[in-house]
Amino acid sequence: MNVEKLENVTKVYEGSVKTVALKEINLAIEEGEFLAILGPSGSGKSTLLSILGVLDRPSKGKVYIYEKDITLLSDSEISKIRNEYIGFVFQNFNLIPRLSILQNVELPLVARGVPKKKREEIALASLKLVGLDGLASKKPSELSGGQQQRVAIARALAQNPKIILADEPTGNLDSFNAKIVMDIFKRVNEELKTTIVVVTHDKEVASYARRRIYIKDGKIVGEES
Repeated sequence: MNVEKLENVTKVYEGSVKTVALKEINLAIEEGEFLAILGPSGSGKSTLLSILGVLDRPSKGKVYIYEKDITLLSDSEISKIRNEYIGFVFQNFNLIPRLSILQNVELPLVARGVPKKKREEIALASLKLVGLDGLASKKPSELSGGQQQRVAIARALAQNPKIILADEPTGNLDSFNAKIVMDIFKRVNEELKTTIVVVTHDKEVASYARRRIYIKDGKIVGEES
């Protein structure tokens, strides 16, 4: 079954200069897949991830999540689907400095109205999955970059998402911590059957994926398994 499917998706940004970020993208992502999207800066790969994460709407074309056409839905309906199905991991971690690691991981569950005791249990279990349950009371500033990215992964996992979208998740990490992060994604994909989509310009990072697509100038220009 397809988790997501894009049909003839084009994204145009209107401004003083009209920018075509994506051109007639056709892409199907299967449930349980580990996919890497490769391309240089400005190729459109982050725009593609925004479309996949329903953070942005296409200018033309269709986007399906579990066969539901989200281009027909209201913003509030799209937000509900995004919260239910999709977890995000970003290059800059996006942790809240004043909150503890545990509280950062709990945040998506607070938005869902999960009771305090239950969300603490879920957050601790998620931190255990990434090997950081012993640091739950620490603040982000007390952790290394690699540890902060693992917290960001735990936060995504706490939502129990069907799909995790990661935008350059190793971009701010050294090779040692990048390997730890990618090993976690691989384990989550294999053991939890979570669909993983990683946007990267790093071929070593992309080698973890079972399928790789290449994007250039807003178009898919190649694919390999």
